[in-house]
Amino acid sequence: MSDNNNSNKRVRRGRQRIPLTKIENDVHRQVTFSKRRSGVFKKASELSTLCGVDIAMVIFSPTNKAYTFGNPSLNAVLNRYFGENPNARANVTGDIIRARHEAIVGSMTPQISEMESMIRDLTNENHALCEAEKNRPSVPDLQEPELERMKNSLEMLRNQVVEKLNQLHFNQYPAGHSGFQGP
Repeated sequence: MSDNNNSNKRVRRGRQRIPLTKIENDVHRQVTFSKRRSGVFKKASELSTLCGVDIAMVIFSPTNKAYTFGNPSLNAVLNRYFGENPNARANVTGDIIRARHEAIVGSMTPQISEMESMIRDLTNENHALCEAEKNRPSVPDLQEPELERMKNSLEMLRNQVVEKLNQLHFNQYPAGHSGFQGP
């Protein structure tokens, strides 16, 4: 009978580890930040209580809002720090600004690399088109079969443009209006 009871129990997976990569969805990232921020502050409070240490923390959210935690208070810890290190006061603001700037630049590096790659690709494509344009004969130099093919291609393109304009016009003015007829 105990085998039967065991077979009816649900197998649970428990808490799963999530991969430590940036969460791309803005809403999910903000929710995760809010939950984890409170968890980090709770752990800092526990560390302070258990070990009798003073703690000061500053965390910037994905929306660049600053959140602080200090025990006994942020100001008390900072005053103690600056009192023991009078030369540090002048450097701390600059260090924080530099660290924030480096973090922002670091987060933008993949986007910059992607855009540089796109620029290289478009530059190469433009160069190839310019080279093809140089080698293309002028219209007066074309023979009748080539001119006929070009005319048919242009007519097909015109028909496609007129059809697309009619679709756009119909979507904008669904009933009682005439479509675009073209020249």
